[in-house]
Amino acid sequence: MSATAYDDSQEERITLHESNQHGHVSNEEEETTNQIANEPLVENSIGNGSDSSQQQRAATPPTPQQPYTDEENVHEAIYDRAPLLSRSYSQESTISTDSAPPPYELYPPAKTMFGRAYNWLRQLPRIRRRHGAIRLPTLPIHRSRHSQHADSLSSTSIDSIASSAYPATCCSYYYHVLVSHLPSMPRLVLPSALARFRGFLICLSFFALIIFAFLLFCSVFFSPASLPPSTIPDKTTDTNARFLTLNIFMRPPGVTNNLSDYKDERLSYIVDHILPQYDVVAFQEAFAFGSRRKDWLIRQARAIGYNHHIESPRHYPWEIAVDGGLLIMSRFPIRVSHDIEYPRGFHSDWLSRKGALHALIEFNATRSMHLYTTHAQASYTNQANPDIGDVQMRLSQFAQLHQLVRGTAEHDNIPIVLMGDFNVDAAVHMGLPLTEPSTMSSKEYGMMLDVLRGTGVDPKLVELKMRGRLYVDNWRLEDLTDVVYDHYGYHPVTFGDVQVNAEGELEPAETVLTDMSQAMTVQSIDRILWDKSRPSIVVKNAQTAKFLVQSNDRLSKEEKQQIPFTQISDHYGLECTIELV
Repeated sequence: MSATAYDDSQEERITLHESNQHGHVSNEEEETTNQIANEPLVENSIGNGSDSSQQQRAATPPTPQQPYTDEENVHEAIYDRAPLLSRSYSQESTISTDSAPPPYELYPPAKTMFGRAYNWLRQLPRIRRRHGAIRLPTLPIHRSRHSQHADSLSSTSIDSIASSAYPATCCSYYYHVLVSHLPSMPRLVLPSALARFRGFLICLSFFALIIFAFLLFCSVFFSPASLPPSTIPDKTTDTNARFLTLNIFMRPPGVTNNLSDYKDERLSYIVDHILPQYDVVAFQEAFAFGSRRKDWLIRQARAIGYNHHIESPRHYPWEIAVDGGLLIMSRFPIRVSHDIEYPRGFHSDWLSRKGALHALIEFNATRSMHLYTTHAQASYTNQANPDIGDVQMRLSQFAQLHQLVRGTAEHDNIPIVLMGDFNVDAAVHMGLPLTEPSTMSSKEYGMMLDVLRGTGVDPKLVELKMRGRLYVDNWRLEDLTDVVYDHYGYHPVTFGDVQVNAEGELEPAETVLTDMSQAMTVQSIDRILWDKSRPSIVVKNAQTAKFLVQSNDRLSKEEKQQIPFTQISDHYGLECTIELV
């Protein structure tokens, strides 16, 4: 059959079909139409014969006498009418005008919560551009629980086969059985006015979640913890009590001088070997910022009889400040307490709100004592010639401490004791070997005592141009005395000590905790001061407490070797005995 004849026959067949629809078809024309319709099509020898045959069959309409059938189309129709399997995810189709339409199930079923969240995020509206996405929402299929339970096994198998990204596991069957018995998860549909800002709402919710987590973290790690009830009765005495002041070098997490500060190990050592020896302790650098170590120390001390404590006010991260790190713990009742915070200092002390604490310690029903502790501005330059700004800052802090003492002890005759880390080197090092103690006092040490006593200092000593004396007060502590100096006759080293090794050479006495820039500086910066004008008590045996691990007789040789530090802090402590008279 030629191409021309085939085209004429096809044209004639279309014409007859149109006339048959209008009811004007004759019998002869009808026979001709049947012959042409039953005539087999000739495959083209050039190209793919099957494709050409399918195209010709698609172009040939069926006649009423012999209905047109296509086995492939019939099979597809049967497949399309097959019952749909239940799905646990959203049935929503999305096609893009940039490429060919994706399959009906655009995203594979997720097996985990994170997978569902990722699939949901992938459906976010895209950025507007020339070719956008077209969404084709479909109606959800509501099926009874019985049918869902019947289809659970088949649904699981098909889901695991169809989703290569989420392969089936041993828990897939139980997961789908569990999901089929649970009520369907409600789906929030945003109003159209809000749906336009869905991206913004998601970001807002994300940041709100971060802020909530941050506040929850602050409430856990920056607020004082609850304390258990005391199990040991408060102590009373008519004779004496042992006191200790110590800078325990317990800085916030992440702040270290060398490889590690061993904060947890040293805290345990303090609880086991130091606290049982004393009745009242005053700690400096016991910071509570970002850690529960201070709360743990207070709880452990409470378990062995330290039922009363006061501490520096705590601060939160948004204040850009760290607490002062002061802590007083007592076996005796603390009847009255006060605290002050100095203005922000210099260098790294700007972050720490240093200050002072006051505690009225009650020895018995008729005898008490005013106890004060402080931690003053530190110097981070040459100790022989400290920065004049640091000196001025310390003197102003001592003037505030004097006002605290006056405000709490002016109207009674109760004894007064001050102790802590004053950060004023009392020793004179010029022209003296490092191993020789200093019997002379430094100029700044004398100014410190004058300010604390209320007599004031000459402004020229601190390079200030003003008339009269600086920090003068009409309420005086004329008999305020350094009891540690009185005990030794010189200013003992409390920080940056030295020792002589086996070769006879000088070396730092401590290298694990002390910063190398401050090693071998042999400073005397910790103090115990007593006002002798109130003689109802006597301070005796005021001396250094080094707390060397090798000197601890309660530890075996093997236990000493396992401890990673050589002494409890980079400072030595100062201890004394308060006798009631």
